[in-house]
Amino acid sequence: MLRTDSRATAAVFTATLLAAVGTVAVATPASAVHGGQNTTVTDHPYAMRIVAQDGGHVCGGTLVAPTKVLTAAHCVEGPAARDFKVIGGRTAIKSTQGTVRGVSSVKLHAKYDRATFAYDAAVITLSGRMPYATLPVAGPKESAPYALGKTAKTVGWGMTARDTNATRLKSAVLTVGSLAKCAPFAEPGDSRTLKVCGLPGAGTQDSVCRGDSGGPLIAGGRVIGVVSTGNKYCDTEHPKSVFTRTGAVAAGLGLPVG
Repeated sequence: MLRTDSRATAAVFTATLLAAVGTVAVATPASAVHGGQNTTVTDHPYAMRIVAQDGGHVCGGTLVAPTKVLTAAHCVEGPAARDFKVIGGRTAIKSTQGTVRGVSSVKLHAKYDRATFAYDAAVITLSGRMPYATLPVAGPKESAPYALGKTAKTVGWGMTARDTNATRLKSAVLTVGSLAKCAPFAEPGDSRTLKVCGLPGAGTQDSVCRGDSGGPLIAGGRVIGVVSTGNKYCDTEHPKSVFTRTGAVAAGLGLPVG
C-alpha cells in the first residue's frame, strides 16, 4: 500500500538499489518514465546514465559541463566515487554505443536532507570529458519556467510499469503544479523555492518512476529541475513527479548558470 507520509515514501522510493552495488549502501532511483514516449540521445545528448561497476542501473543525470554531471544526492550518497561509472550517448540500455567514464569525485549539496529530500542534488566529476553537448543550468533568478501551468520535459531510463524495466530512453512532458498537488510525495511545509511538482499532461498518466532519479526537468533549453521522488509504483494512482529546483542548488554545487 502506498504510504502517504512523504518521508516514508521517499525512503521506499530509494531503497531497492542496494543489490546493484553489492553491500555498499546506495539510494535507489526514481527508473524510466511511466507513460511518455520513446526518445533518443540524439535528441537529448546531455542525458547520462549513472551505473554501478557491474553495469547495473543506478540513476540518471545531466551533463552540465564536459566533465560534470548533475544528479540527485540520494543517488550517490554512501558509496565511493569509484563504485560508479557514467554512460553517455547510449539510447538503448543493452547497446554498446556511446562513451563510458569513471567517476573522480562526488559532491553532495551541503544542505541535503535525506529525511525531507530538500536540496536533493549532487555533482559528479568524471575521469574524462564527455564528447556530447551540455545543458545549461537554470539559476536562482529564473522564475518563468516554474510558473504554474508551464510545461517541461523529463527524460530517463528504467521501469515503465510496476514490474517492467525499460530498455531505452523515454521522455514525458509534464505540467508544473502546486506542491500540494504532488502529495503524498511532497509535504505541506515544502517550498516551491526548493522543489518543483510535475503533473501529467491532459489525457495522460505520465510521471517519473524508480530509476529516473537524478535526471533532468527541461524547459527553455535549460535544466530547471533534478528528479527527486514521485510515482514509485509506476501506476496511474499517483502519477506525480517531484524535482529539486536547480536555482536552489547551483551555487552550493559550484555550477555555472546559463
